[in-house]
Amino acid sequence: MIANAHAVQVQMCDALERIADGLPDEVDRRLCAQVASCLQFDLPLHHHDEEAALFPLLRERALPEDGLAQILDRLASEHASDNDFASEIAEALELLGQGGRPDNPDMLGYMLRGFFERYRRHVHWENTLVMPIARMRLTPEDLEQLSARMDENRRQTG
Repeated sequence: MIANAHAVQVQMCDALERIADGLPDEVDRRLCAQVASCLQFDLPLHHHDEEAALFPLLRERALPEDGLAQILDRLASEHASDNDFASEIAEALELLGQGGRPDNPDMLGYMLRGFFERYRRHVHWENTLVMPIARMRLTPEDLEQLSARMDENRRQTG
C-alpha cells in the first residue's frame, strides 16, 4: 500500500508540473480540483500512515547498522512542512478548479514547481532508503499490523 501511494504521489507531482506548465491560460480545471483533493486529503493521510504505523514498526525492527533513525526523523519533519505547503497550494488549485484565475500566475507556478520538485525527492528517498529496509526487516505479522492500522486510519477519516 505504501509503494502504491508513492506511485500515486509521483503521478500527483506530474500533474502539478502539467498545471504549472499551463499557467495562466492553459489550465485543466478538473485536474486542478483532483490534485487539490489529493493534497488536502490523500497526502496527509499517507504521512499519517507512515508516521503512526510504518515508522514505529521500522524503529522497532531496524538494526543499528541500518542507520534508519535519523532518516525517519528527517522524513517526518519533511512531512510536516509538506502538509503545510500542500494546504496552501490546494487552496490555489481549488480556485483554478472553480474557474478562477491566480492573482500572480508566476508566483503560483513557482510554488507548484518548488513543491513537486521537493516532493519527488522526498518520495525518491523513501523508496531508496526506507522501503528496502522495510522489505528486509518487517515480518509478515508486522505487515498485517501495518495494513490493519492503515485501514483503521481510512475508516477514521472516511
